[in-house]
Amino acid sequence: MHRLSLLLRNKPGALARVVVLFSTRDVAVESLSLNPADADGLSRLDVQVRLREGRSVDQLVHQLRRVVDLCEVSAA
Repeated sequence: MHRLSLLLRNKPGALARVVVLFSTRDVAVESLSLNPADADGLSRLDVQVRLREGRSVDQLVHQLRRVVDLCEVSAA
């Protein structure tokens, strides 16, 4: 299991784009928490995911960085 922390612009469809990426990459979401960030117009998404065998969290982070409205992503 991996923990990811994402900083999203609070715009319609931003969360949906992340969820679709997870779905198309066969990433299982174990838990998800979305809260306003300190900066205006941003939300912090903390998510625990389980990757299918053969996938690396670094690869997932790289793919997430290409998502529109995603400002920052880190894996713990």
